[in-house]
Amino acid sequence: MLGVQLAYGGELAVIGVILGVIGFILIGFTSLWPYPSKPVVTSVSPVETMPLSPTAPAWESQQTGQVAMFSRTISWPVLVDPQAGELDDNERRRVLDGLGIVADAWCAGILAKAFEEEEGDLRVAAIEALGQCDGDVVGPTLERAYSSYVVAERYAAIDGASRRADVPLLERALRDTDATVATAAAYGLHRAKRDDLIEANLAGRDDARANEIRRVLSVLA
Repeated sequence: MLGVQLAYGGELAVIGVILGVIGFILIGFTSLWPYPSKPVVTSVSPVETMPLSPTAPAWESQQTGQVAMFSRTISWPVLVDPQAGELDDNERRRVLDGLGIVADAWCAGILAKAFEEEEGDLRVAAIEALGQCDGDVVGPTLERAYSSYVVAERYAAIDGASRRADVPLLERALRDTDATVATAAAYGLHRAKRDDLIEANLAGRDDARANEIRRVLSVLA
């Protein structure tokens, strides 16, 4: 029994010696292995950081400057009263209507300024009031108003031209793409006793607008 234990212990000793020799060989081998010339990258950090905005992408914050904000300035009321201050839409509408009632050259100048500054319904109101005024500024401003893409503004301009018997502008509007504007122009020419221009412009036409104008004129005749 003792002999068996000694034999088994001898085998373990031999295995231990072999493992020790292998360990020394590996240590010597790794000591001779050359280290890399560049350090091993273990982490990455950004060289340059870009501030982020919660409302704009990073590239916009770097490539664009401040955004200019434009707002309409309504200054024409101070031409009526230097102490007018800021007026709301309803107040400005009442002033525009009042200027159209007075309707002199002084009012026309203010209304022309209002036409430049207002928009929407108030701009239409300025055109309507201007059409009732006298003054050199009225005709050119009505021509500019008629050049608008907004039908209500063109109609107001032609209504004013009809009051003034502005035949060239009325004849131009007779070919308007909107039937209501074209009919208003025909009515203005009829008031100015220029049915000959209406007939000349409608000659050879059989479209819906031309027929509507003929129908209206037959009623007025």
